[in-house]
Amino acid sequence: MSLLLKRRSRSETRAQPVAVQSKQELSKKQPHQQHQLASSVERDRETTMPRLGLAGPGAGMGRRKTSAELISEAKLYLGDLSTATATMTAAGGARLVSTRRPITPREPGRVLYGKVALAGRPPSAFSMRYLQNEKPAPPRQLPALPGAAAQLTPAAATMHPMQPARNGALLGQCSSEMLIEMLKQHAGLKDCSAETVQHINAILLELYTRVHKQERNFKRAFILGGLYGLVECTAPRILLAVARVVLALRVTGSNLTGACKLIFKVARHEQHDGLFHENDVLELLIDGLGHASPLDDPEACIYAYGCIRFLTASSAQERDDALNRNWAAGFEELLPPTIAAATVLTTTETRTTTLQDSRKLNGQQTLVSRLARHGAVELMILHLQMLNEAGATRRLSGPPLHTLYQLSAALRALADVAQQQQRLQLQLQLACPHLIRAAEVSMGELEVQANVVRTLSVLSEDLECCETLHNYAARIGLLLGPYSKGGQCSERLLAVLSRLGYMLGNILAKHESARVQYYQNDVAMEYLLNVLQQLSERPLGSEALLDAQIKLIRVVANMSVNADVGAGLGNVHGLGAVLFRLLQNAAVALDRSSTTTESAQPQAELLELLHATLGALHNLCFYQDNQTATATTTTTETTETTTTTIPSPGSLQSLIAELSTALAGTLKRCQGQYVSTKVELARVLGNLTRNELARRRFCAAGGLPLMVQQLTRQANGQDYELRTCAIGVLVNLLGDGEQRAPFLQLRGAELLALLLRGALEQEDWFLANIVCQAMWNLLIDAQCATALCQSGSILDEVSDLLADYLDEERPIVGDEANEDEVEPGKNKEPELDLESEPDALWEDFALVATDLLERIQNNFDKQQQRQATHIDIDDGNDNEDVFIEKL
Repeated sequence: MSLLLKRRSRSETRAQPVAVQSKQELSKKQPHQQHQLASSVERDRETTMPRLGLAGPGAGMGRRKTSAELISEAKLYLGDLSTATATMTAAGGARLVSTRRPITPREPGRVLYGKVALAGRPPSAFSMRYLQNEKPAPPRQLPALPGAAAQLTPAAATMHPMQPARNGALLGQCSSEMLIEMLKQHAGLKDCSAETVQHINAILLELYTRVHKQERNFKRAFILGGLYGLVECTAPRILLAVARVVLALRVTGSNLTGACKLIFKVARHEQHDGLFHENDVLELLIDGLGHASPLDDPEACIYAYGCIRFLTASSAQERDDALNRNWAAGFEELLPPTIAAATVLTTTETRTTTLQDSRKLNGQQTLVSRLARHGAVELMILHLQMLNEAGATRRLSGPPLHTLYQLSAALRALADVAQQQQRLQLQLQLACPHLIRAAEVSMGELEVQANVVRTLSVLSEDLECCETLHNYAARIGLLLGPYSKGGQCSERLLAVLSRLGYMLGNILAKHESARVQYYQNDVAMEYLLNVLQQLSERPLGSEALLDAQIKLIRVVANMSVNADVGAGLGNVHGLGAVLFRLLQNAAVALDRSSTTTESAQPQAELLELLHATLGALHNLCFYQDNQTATATTTTTETTETTTTTIPSPGSLQSLIAELSTALAGTLKRCQGQYVSTKVELARVLGNLTRNELARRRFCAAGGLPLMVQQLTRQANGQDYELRTCAIGVLVNLLGDGEQRAPFLQLRGAELLALLLRGALEQEDWFLANIVCQAMWNLLIDAQCATALCQSGSILDEVSDLLADYLDEERPIVGDEANEDEVEPGKNKEPELDLESEPDALWEDFALVATDLLERIQNNFDKQQQRQATHIDIDDGNDNEDVFIEKL
């Protein structure tokens, strides 16, 4: 004991500087000094208050770090930054829930509306023959330029009839009227040779140059008449050249619509994308739209925005796939081996197109940059405002509504490739409020609203856009209203719900004020709970249904990160029943699918639904303690009144017992490959078992042997997280006196000693800390302590281990070896100051271990007194129990 009393922690033996310490240094040391003072006071007492938390066994030590925080610190210290980030641990111990992008439907190529059936929509395929001013003429031989044939010999003219036509200098000598007459000779041309394309394109290029200089010695109608004879040509280069000349004339009305249709006709085919990099047709298109109105010229806007959408979103689906593959990479190891192998094979095959996709993306980014520089997004926002203003006075229908459909889709395509383009990000940020208004305006038009909400969900992934959206969290939640009244759930409706949930989940994951704002809006909360209840009552099976459930459960999980919101949600009517139902349905369906030969995708989605539900339960249970639904006493001067708080029907507080039993059953169902699921279950149980009723019901369902079983696994990878969480649950379970004797029968004491030795040999102070707390709770019981003292070997081993690793003069592993590795004559390189992180964990361990060592010594002393006096002294005091504060 001399060694134990000599040093309580490393900080007491350090030499303190005489100079005044900085505020940062004092802030680091002050909590430890308070911690030590409180410990010394507690040791002077004969009895103590119930002890909660991981930071030390003494009470009254101020705010203790939760296990979630300590795990994060340990991971950061060990350098496992990726894992620490992936856990998304929020302040206070509650955890954010991440998810993949919503399911994106595959479209059969570049079509204007896909499978959507909108009344009165313009066609995806069209003919522009009605714009021609004359009947098609039969194909004829290309004419020679006037005066050019006279310069050639008859033989040369016969051998090279096309040579003068390809001479740009000769075209420059022709008048504009002559150029138009040359084009009219090709009116009605469809299929043509490469030479013909080159000839006509040269004429159109010369004509564009002149028109672009705003020559006024020609008539606009005369030029258009010559141009529209070429609109049925199948050569995309000619069609774009015609459109450039038409747009350069600054046309409006039907002529502008015709030019937009020509560009759309070319943009429909992905192999033509390279043509848009060769000229300024996109800039001309934006200039033309600047003279149009989405209300007066809707068809021009429809085809123009459809064109922009095609050109900037050709590989958006591949991007979605890549993002989801990266997110779901951790799920591969959770699936059965056969399905996991198929998943890896599919992923490998898909990644073979990565180079091609990156090339497409680079091309898209170039076009997007050009559009952004030319004011495309500002124009789209202006048109969006015009549509919203019209929708505020009357219900949008017909072409204006279809314009909103294409406009929102084009904005989504721009957002998909708006990486590292600050100007575009700012522009899209300004579009967010107008898109929210558009989603409200299109209420009742499911297809259009789905497109608008899909755009918002993509924008919510961007930090700057999310910064804007978080002010509208409750307003976005109100969009769930029409879908909260029940009825049939179509695939499109589920897609809207999924994207609304995805967007809200992203916002609530980043902004604390949005969580409070949403929770305090009673209408938005009612809509959310109604939709969740309806979805939870439907049988699982559809991927769209699973996706919607996952996204909306994530809203609850991320909202409950806030302490006040999380505590309040625990007593919300019906929410507990919804979570309980989803937990059971997902666990049963996952267990059933693992025994069949189904594909990996449904099983991965079932697993994600289970994890999202557990994430929500973890956060809600974080704020539910033993004070839940207990008697509340109010005192006046004359009377003392006792009232009882009754939990709301179907709330989480009303289902504590049932939930504890269900979690035990789910843990039993989990096979060896679902290690991550076991971790999530243990996290929930770590918070839930702080409740006395929950502990009793969990143990009644066989929970204690289950937790012992989890601790027998190898401590590597995710098994380490499972082990730490399981020990945390065990600390809580051993807080009840009736569980200590059964734990001894399960050879629990030997297990704890083995775990402690392994943790100390690895210098894993966090793991050693919670093992010591479990041992502390076990030794509170007088009979258990007596039995262990009589056997002697276990407590002797634990005492030796603790005394050894609490020794200040014990050499640190690796120090001497490092000194030997330094070559003579070379100075040591300055070492990084890593003292703060390991010391924080070690200090917490040292305080717990010191008190545990004292308790073991006291038990040995009492055992010797009993043997000497033959008096059995019962000092069992459950008020000294230690409980995991929050996991």
